[in-house]
Amino acid sequence: MRKRTAASPYDVVVDDTPYAAAYDASAALLTVSGSVDELSGPTFRSDLEKHSDGFSRDLVVDLSAVDFFPSLAIGVLAVAAKNARNAGHLLDVVAAPGSIVARVLTISNLPFREQP
Repeated sequence: MRKRTAASPYDVVVDDTPYAAAYDASAALLTVSGSVDELSGPTFRSDLEKHSDGFSRDLVVDLSAVDFFPSLAIGVLAVAAKNARNAGHLLDVVAAPGSIVARVLTISNLPFREQP
């Protein structure tokens, strides 16, 4: 875990967990954790495309362990969902109830379901 320190009183100290993803082929489940930021965004995009076989099959994306999900991540997810939908498949997004990801997805009006 990296820790960014405040450079001024107006900066915020943020604990930053690196991006990680694991794929379970038997469940077509991509589990993502950590920060989906500007550095990891291209990897997130690649993981979505790779594990859905170029959006040619359904994919469940579990974002329950993601702790940072900025606009770049929303854009990647929105494009992936559109590509899957245009190919006739589903990108099923899961988020933890009350998490930052659930809040951002709600505000962005992107479909998701809460993890039970």
